[in-house]
Amino acid sequence: MSRVELNMLFVVVSLLCAVFFYCQALQSGMGRKRWATAGFVLGPLVWPMFCMEKRMKTFKRFGTKFGIFNA
Repeated sequence: MSRVELNMLFVVVSLLCAVFFYCQALQSGMGRKRWATAGFVLGPLVWPMFCMEKRMKTFKRFGTKFGIFNA
């Protein structure tokens, strides 16, 4: 692969991650612009941090005494 192809691949993956994290943040009620920017800059490396933030938000809202079942 040439440099141009690698750069294009990087841009496409970054844009896809930005759109993905924007939609996930919108669905989860979290900051859309912040997660879209993080997804654009860091790509798929943001996924563990996103899941942890989502879990902390859920625990803060419902507490840890209730069982949370994900469908």
